[in-house]
Amino acid sequence: MRIIIVRHGDPNYELDTLTKTGWREAELAAEYLAKLRIKAFYVSPLGRAQDTAGCTLKK
Repeated sequence: MRIIIVRHGDPNYELDTLTKTGWREAELAAEYLAKLRIKAFYVSPLGRAQDTAGCTLKK
């Protein structure tokens, strides 16, 4: 078993989402993670984490 921990992209703490840079970081992470055989995702309920994971789940 392999566990991969991914930190959220650059956050906008005031809006609990990602900045423009954070969205790009999330997309880059999604491109990398899409190449792996991932069986499960565990994600924080915070918006910035949900947004980051959402990019990968769409791929």
